[in-house]
Amino acid sequence: MTNYSLVSMAMWLPIILTALAVILAITLRWFSYKERMALIARGFDPDAEKTPEEKLKMLLAAGIIMGLVGLAVTIALLTIGIGIWLLFGLLPLFLGLALVLTALILRPGKPKAAKDEKPAEPQAAAWTQEAVVVEAEEEEPQEEEEEAVEEEEDEEDLPF
Repeated sequence: MTNYSLVSMAMWLPIILTALAVILAITLRWFSYKERMALIARGFDPDAEKTPEEKLKMLLAAGIIMGLVGLAVTIALLTIGIGIWLLFGLLPLFLGLALVLTALILRPGKPKAAKDEKPAEPQAAAWTQEAVVVEAEEEEPQEEEEEAVEEEEDEEDLPF
């Protein structure tokens, strides 16, 4: 039986991790190819551009994921102690925070609601006068619409 030492395991670890990364990349590429072919078979355009809202959501999601992975790595490396190796956790943490901030800065602002400035309580006499004026204004467009409808009906009755 072979006795594996810590040194021989440390030598094989980067090779195994690289092979796993290559296998993962090939598998993800294959799945994206299959997804693209399924979209084409169903008649969808696979190259359709995403809306800006979807892009910002993806940017926000990527930032959150990267930031949390960086935080987890930083916490794991803190168990060893404070040293230069903490950069392997702090870099993804701050890159994730930068992506989240970018998504928040680039998102469109909410439209400001127009404030309808209404008088507090109009007097009864003024209110009734306004109502009469409003009714008179509303009657005129209705008459014009009725005339336009009658003209269209007359034009439809013509043979040519």
